[in-house]
Amino acid sequence: MRVVKKINNNVVVCLDQHGEELVAFGKGLGFQKVPYELTDMTKVTMTFYKLNYQYYQLLKEISTEIFDLSAAIVERAQALIPRILNPNMIFSLADHINFAITRLTHYKSAQLPFSYDVEQLYPQETDVGYYAVRLINRRLNIQLPVSEVTAIAMHLRYYIKRMKKHEQISENDNSKLFNTMRHDEPEIYLVAKRIADYVDSQLDTNSNDDELFYLMIYVKRIVNKINTQA
Repeated sequence: MRVVKKINNNVVVCLDQHGEELVAFGKGLGFQKVPYELTDMTKVTMTFYKLNYQYYQLLKEISTEIFDLSAAIVERAQALIPRILNPNMIFSLADHINFAITRLTHYKSAQLPFSYDVEQLYPQETDVGYYAVRLINRRLNIQLPVSEVTAIAMHLRYYIKRMKKHEQISENDNSKLFNTMRHDEPEIYLVAKRIADYVDSQLDTNSNDDELFYLMIYVKRIVNKINTQA
């Protein structure tokens, strides 16, 4: 495998034996002057093909350590949740973890409420959330609040839901709340809708009102906390 571009000391762009471009993770892969032939494949911990521009940007913005954490969490999730997970989930989860750490650093008092409803409805996803928070706290020597368990659990929950296009769960009890919030918070709705439209365009999915409703709540919570800190 030929290394053709360095992203950072531990992430490089390579060409495989068929000339296909991929991104490879591994400690020290970017230390050598590129291009070079990588012969010791045991140094490679993860590989990804056909990454879009957004994922390449995340590679530049987020530390390799956080990507390693994300990979460990997805591996744990795959062991607990009896569904096939897309490996690219590592990128979206790494982005979430990075945002959570940024929020903790700059807005220490801004905490999401832990949801016991989520814990009861989605026990497997919540187990992954607990595992993720413990792992992040231990490896990065920080103290994420227990509220991040819910955020990570719902991140896994809705990604899985998207992947199961033929069997999307509809939580009709939310329809009245969704319509009320859309009416009362039109700007929040528009922001959430634009985010959902972008995600759908990237993942070739179709976000329903349930997903949009929870995204609106998340956006509203962030706005409220920022306003409180101002």
